[in-house]
Amino acid sequence: MDMRLLEIHPQELKFICEPNKHSLCSIQLTNNMLEHVAFKVKTTSPDKYFVRPKVGIIEPNSTREFTVRMQAQKLALPDMLCKDRFLIQSTVVPADTTDEDITSSLFAKDGGKYIEEQKLGVTLVSPSISQALKEEEALGVTGPNNLSTAVEEIVDQEPSHESHVMSNGVDSLPPKHMVPGNGTDPRDVGEEEPEPASLANDVIDGDLENLEIIKDLEELKLKLSELELKLCEAQNAISKLKEEKQISIQENKFLQENFSELRKTELKRVQVGFPVLYLYMVALVCTFLGRLLR
Repeated sequence: MDMRLLEIHPQELKFICEPNKHSLCSIQLTNNMLEHVAFKVKTTSPDKYFVRPKVGIIEPNSTREFTVRMQAQKLALPDMLCKDRFLIQSTVVPADTTDEDITSSLFAKDGGKYIEEQKLGVTLVSPSISQALKEEEALGVTGPNNLSTAVEEIVDQEPSHESHVMSNGVDSLPPKHMVPGNGTDPRDVGEEEPEPASLANDVIDGDLENLEIIKDLEELKLKLSELELKLCEAQNAISKLKEEKQISIQENKFLQENFSELRKTELKRVQVGFPVLYLYMVALVCTFLGRLLR
């Protein structure tokens, strides 16, 4: 594919680096294709930046903008150098695709799908230089010796900070100040403010999806705790039932033994009393016969 899916402007992110203050930067993405293009924003420092939106769909011959907010830094960097970088991934999608349909698998490099990747560097500007730029813009100063030339020399601005991945998978080398200090690849960025510390410590890549997963996990933990409590209560109830059953079995056994003893006693009484009754009946018969014979 000779034409790029997206044209990016500007091709680097400039942030005013001032202690304890946030800084914003906007990037425009232009789709010059006749097809719908999906994009996704990644960064090497997801805990440091918040992007809105981090994914989206750009219609043919349309432009869409996303905003990057750099969190307030406690201390300004003395050399004003930043090794962070951003990665813009884009690919062609069907016309009925929406922002909600965009997932990480959409940008997976498999099945011969064309995924375009462009890298953007980060430049930090001191408040004084930023004010000089604003004054220059207001005055409309031009020429080789104007303030912009001086500013560019100070911040060591590179002419281009993008790399274009072709279908053969060859990735051009990024500028030297775009190489992350920790050697990691760009990761997903978050869109919103971080949650309280109890959850923020568990967020690895600042992604809202991960935050929702963490919330779901905590809810599951609460449900599991409730189930464990109910299970303990059920086990206690089962133990009590077993004890009652054992007591009932012992009582039944005791009653059976007593019943057996009583039965034996009654049988002995019957066996002892039977001859006396027999003699009594014989005596009555003999008396009756004697009277008849007289």
